[in-house]
Amino acid sequence: MINNIKKRSGARGNSSAVLHFGIPLSSRQKFILNLLREYDSRCLISRKKIKLSDLSALTAATGDEFAMFTKGKTRLIIRGNKTNVNVSKAYAKLLCMQGYRWSGHTHPGIDDICLMPSDGNKEVLNEFKQNNTAIYNSIGKWYILEKGELL
Repeated sequence: MINNIKKRSGARGNSSAVLHFGIPLSSRQKFILNLLREYDSRCLISRKKIKLSDLSALTAATGDEFAMFTKGKTRLIIRGNKTNVNVSKAYAKLLCMQGYRWSGHTHPGIDDICLMPSDGNKEVLNEFKQNNTAIYNSIGKWYILEKGELL
């Protein structure tokens, strides 16, 4: 069964398949991961070349968190570690002033509890002029953090 899954090209880059069956990342995901080799590395990528589901696959492959911020046709991607991404309230405020929106980030894990926002997630969202952001886990499930939850 696993060999049949590995042969299916549609599974390549799928976060759940990467995590559970060792299916390789897509070539696009491998390229992005090569740009983000260590904690706190950052890169700018065309909006058309990366989605939050790609970050979920990167988390499945590495066990690290990743964050995505979008401004126009450009996305800023930041690699974190197993527990956080280095985005302080001050840095979030700067990104907002530069015109970025917080598209979302990932939390390693497969259950629903890992989708719950941390206090830090809530503080960062509060610095942006937007009402919500997404949290993805290692198998592609997501949760939408709403500003109304910040109370």
